[in-house]
Amino acid sequence: MNKVNFLNIELEYSENVFRPTLLSEKCALKVDFKNKKILDLGCGIGPLAIYFAKNGALSVDAIDIYEEHLKFAKKNSNLNGVEINVFKSDLFQKVTKKYELICCDVSGVREEVARLTGWFPEEVPKADNSGVNLILDVIKNSKNFLINNGELVICTTSFSDEKLIFEAFEKFFPSSYEKIYSEKVPFSKRLNKNIDILDKDSFFKKNGINYWEFSIFSLRKA
Repeated sequence: MNKVNFLNIELEYSENVFRPTLLSEKCALKVDFKNKKILDLGCGIGPLAIYFAKNGALSVDAIDIYEEHLKFAKKNSNLNGVEINVFKSDLFQKVTKKYELICCDVSGVREEVARLTGWFPEEVPKADNSGVNLILDVIKNSKNFLINNGELVICTTSFSDEKLIFEAFEKFFPSSYEKIYSEKVPFSKRLNKNIDILDKDSFFKKNGINYWEFSIFSLRKA
């Protein structure tokens, strides 16, 4: 069985699942989650949900659409001695409660680019041509599952159609969102090799090195 260390938490995984990335780590470290009821939307093998549960969250529900992710999220929570409520849901389809914090780490890039990053297993999340249909659905519907003054945390990358995302921010969370973190990341060899299929606006070059960028946004329900 393969193992990965996520912020001093040991997680088991197979080759068929999404594994935690640098973005996942920064999201865990930058989000204010202590003493809160949390929904981890797109939980994968459970890194964020388990980290939150081990470090002071009041309660954690973790959802995903893929059975293999759910199996490992349950297994990893048991291995780490924490209690999280793991269940299958296509975004909010099976969610019935309201939360103080919803943390969303679903795919924000079109399938063609998702395969190039190397982050995803063979069965990558299905996205439209913009790559952001899943994120837009979350932004649109999340208020129904947040308490007043509850927070939605969304992760985006420069490979996302950020114009569409910002338009959704303004429509559903007008004047109540902010960027809480961003980081520029050098291209992997795999990305450099396939740079021709990337939109020129999705990356930049500095001192001969290509970089992409990820950002973490906080959206607050008024």
